[in-house]
Amino acid sequence: MKKIYLAAFLLFPLLTLILGSPSPAHSQFIWPQICEQGSLPSHDPKNPADQLIVICIPPNWNGRLVIYAHGFVPAQAPLELPSDELTLLDGTFVPNLFLAQGFAFATSSFHKNGVAIEQGAEDLNKLLQYFRSVVPPQSLQKVFITGASEGGLIALLLLERYPGKYDAGLALCAPVGGTPDLIRHAYDFRVVFDYFFPTVFMFPPNQPGEQPFGAVDVPENAFLFWESVYIPRIIAALQSKPLATAQLFKVTQAALDVADPASAITTALSLLFYSIFNTNDQIATAGGIPYDNRSTTYVGSANDAALNAEVERVESDGRARAYARRFYEPSGNLHTPLVTLHTTLDEVVPFQQEVNYSNLVAQKGNSAFLRVVQVPRYGHCNFTSQEIFQAITLMVQQAEAQMVN
Repeated sequence: MKKIYLAAFLLFPLLTLILGSPSPAHSQFIWPQICEQGSLPSHDPKNPADQLIVICIPPNWNGRLVIYAHGFVPAQAPLELPSDELTLLDGTFVPNLFLAQGFAFATSSFHKNGVAIEQGAEDLNKLLQYFRSVVPPQSLQKVFITGASEGGLIALLLLERYPGKYDAGLALCAPVGGTPDLIRHAYDFRVVFDYFFPTVFMFPPNQPGEQPFGAVDVPENAFLFWESVYIPRIIAALQSKPLATAQLFKVTQAALDVADPASAITTALSLLFYSIFNTNDQIATAGGIPYDNRSTTYVGSANDAALNAEVERVESDGRARAYARRFYEPSGNLHTPLVTLHTTLDEVVPFQQEVNYSNLVAQKGNSAFLRVVQVPRYGHCNFTSQEIFQAITLMVQQAEAQMVN
């Protein structure tokens, strides 16, 4: 069974890219000849870079366009089109699947990496506008918005806010329960991890004056030591203190594969990666700290009283909380078909987010537009090629059925 980790944090390729090692394979990637690469200006004074775009229109174009929103890319990485993310482990290049059926395809780097819900949504709207300008008037009949992980939340935002622009969507392994819930999940894991393993995150590492740093005061250059220092420390800590590790996962309820003891390390690295690579950009983008655990009561440890007395407490900024809700806490106002695909043991984006969003959509009376496909498996975006193809097919069928009705 071939699996793909589409839009998961590509840890080692990203580190290669960020830390300046030899150029990764995707830098020499060649898009199909029918694809046109270019750029669009952002007009964003805070993040002035252009978004890189690619548009592919097959000779037998059927009037349908698929737009893809890529997953999280650390702010430290350069802007790139998501060719790696669109290539399955068996070598299949996903856009070719659409192009062979007559669909046009388009995607963007976004003009900002890191936390980019706002910027990605804006960029994809501009990309759609540009696509309309290069094809004959009235020739574009349907637009499908798709995305994975962070990109899946962008797809959901666009479906809820712009139902007249997008006809259906597919969100893979996406935080459809919203940014605030995802922030709580990631930061809670970090502060509880620090309680049980207080000497892992120190800076400058392996220096006489190294000092511990907390969940919201990550040194700007800490990411440079992720592979050489922090990964080995995290693994050693988890392996050397199995009772503390068990309590960490009981308190945080982070996903584990009971059949694979190594999944504890995978989950910890996945969530702590975001802490080191994403915290500073998240605070800068949101205009303050969006996380608050002053009133959180942690349970499940051997001594909850000590845990709650000693765990790091963080006070949020109201402006940052509002930003996180704006980009993006879903409304449930779904008026076009959405298919979601999610593993039940996703260590980065808990499956509970799917449950929460389904309940919200039901409260708004819009359940007819939502199809949740759950995959009983561990891993973020850990899907087989067949599962992805079936989800794509279901999205198209739902949109075409709506047009007939």
